[in-house]
Amino acid sequence: MEDDIHSKNVVNQRKTSGEVAPTDLAYQGKHGTSETFQLDEQGGVAGVSELEDFLEIINPLGRWNITTLAFSCMVFFILPLQTVTYQFLGDTPEHWCHVAPLTEANWTQQQIRALAIPLSSNDTYEKNCKFYNYNYTKAVELGYEAAVESRGSISIGDGSPISCQTRDFNVSHYSLTLVAEWDLVCGDRALYSTTQSAAQFGILLGDLIFPYFMAKYGRKPVILVCSVLSILCALGAAISPVYSLYVLFRITVAFFGIGFYTACFLYAVEVCSHSQRSTFGSIGGIPWAIGFLVVPGVAYLIRPWRWMQVAYTVPLLLTIAYYWVIEESPRWLIYNGRYEEAREVLSKVARINGRAFPPSEAVVISMKKMTPPKEPKIEEALSRRIVRNFKEYFILILEREHRTKILISYFCWCTVSMVYYGISLNSDNLSTDPYLYVALGSLAEIPCYPISWVLMVYIGRRISLAACFWASGVAICVVAILVASMDEVPFALLMTFAMTGKIAISAAFVICYIYTAELFPTRYRALAVGQSSVMARLGSIMSPYINDILGMAIVWAPSALFTLASALSAILCPFLPETRDAITEERGASLSSSKAEKGEEEGGGRGDPEDVKRRTEGPSVNEGFQED
Repeated sequence: MEDDIHSKNVVNQRKTSGEVAPTDLAYQGKHGTSETFQLDEQGGVAGVSELEDFLEIINPLGRWNITTLAFSCMVFFILPLQTVTYQFLGDTPEHWCHVAPLTEANWTQQQIRALAIPLSSNDTYEKNCKFYNYNYTKAVELGYEAAVESRGSISIGDGSPISCQTRDFNVSHYSLTLVAEWDLVCGDRALYSTTQSAAQFGILLGDLIFPYFMAKYGRKPVILVCSVLSILCALGAAISPVYSLYVLFRITVAFFGIGFYTACFLYAVEVCSHSQRSTFGSIGGIPWAIGFLVVPGVAYLIRPWRWMQVAYTVPLLLTIAYYWVIEESPRWLIYNGRYEEAREVLSKVARINGRAFPPSEAVVISMKKMTPPKEPKIEEALSRRIVRNFKEYFILILEREHRTKILISYFCWCTVSMVYYGISLNSDNLSTDPYLYVALGSLAEIPCYPISWVLMVYIGRRISLAACFWASGVAICVVAILVASMDEVPFALLMTFAMTGKIAISAAFVICYIYTAELFPTRYRALAVGQSSVMARLGSIMSPYINDILGMAIVWAPSALFTLASALSAILCPFLPETRDAITEERGASLSSSKAEKGEEEGGGRGDPEDVKRRTEGPSVNEGFQED
């Protein structure tokens, strides 16, 4: 502290004396670490023009930075424990119509099903949701054997199967699931699908609302509030007494969960250095895959659905530690003109990392040069503000330059999300063990993240995305053909093609995020990614209905629909421009700016107008990461 005060005095003395030449200031850090910082003519830290320069000073690989990234990855691990669990919370046990007279007469399950249930029917709906139209009171009087031998004497009309209102469930294997507790089968089957669609709807709402809160109030408040409310809502889902309340909690859990996830992801990206972002982007999805892998493990060990929900909620308690770990994003603070708070955060981080940090006043001066204070906004009429906001939100569709790109992006995001969740949660239609199916799918997803990064680097974004869609479509098409043509598909053969499709569509998901961010200029990037994410949520909302409702009618139809959507997306990808070299070109333009300007001054040459446009487009605190 004394060194900092001394450094401030030196800066003030040099200002009052009218000296503008650079000066060196020695500054002592933790554990004896010392640095010599040079001041520029304005009194700022020499050589510091963007936040990344401060990150290099405080050590981007320091203890605080690694801890922060680890806690961000913890959120990526936790989110699937709340958003992709409906297949296990709502496992559908074997069920049949409840025949009250026979049950009250203490007939065994085997006797009831042999007499009343059309077990020989190939119609799954009829077998599970209908029973023979018999006089079961008379059947009780006759006894089991006599009733079976003289079905005609107890038939009402022709005795054809009729629908029933309630059912009995075999809970010997699955224990009590929410499907069995609330009878979410037969005519109410869509309500079961709604438990998953409700989670995706919550995510959609979060995608629409939380970017505003993060932009206005910062990343830290959103992280802390969402962590607490996620815990409370997740526990509320476990104790819900009725179906409607459970669905409401599912929506709120997903709503706060995506706010938590997005804020942590954005926060992690903003405290990464240039070199770290590539690595974080390529491996950041691995914790999600590991969390997905834990889902079937917990479900296998804990069968009652309420206790299973509690078990999925326990890891959320770890997020309480964010209160002591997370600081506000210095990039957001600088962009909003809160320079002193940003300086305090960076100074604290430097102390934790054991690094020296420049004097306070010099740091603030450098921050002001990065992003000058904003001009006060001029008040405008409500009607004009509504029209302006409408145009701003749909600007990508209104502008011809971006219209094709954003429409294709919408379709690809909708497809990739629908197919991803459709494949991930389609074990019932494929007649495979759901625990093994989801576990293998999660393991298969882990290598797709580094694979997708290699594809983008060496092949390019456009071809890689199209190839992933084609690979996914072909693999799922084979699955549809196998299921449609064979009564019992060999497990190894079915899983090989199903997991191939899962790997391909997972890689496509990763590429969609990065490709969309690169397709649009900085001022539109957050808008494009946000709107595309909303379209992805529409796809994920549809997937459980496709699996459960369409799959119940035609078992191979969901796979056929996923194949068609993947093929259409692959066909559309070539209409997008390639962006693999865009970042390199933009950085090259930035690095050559001083040379171009010098050439113009000397009259020895002219800079590329496009380069000049890129160099002067926005504020200097890495504008893309302010908006993203």
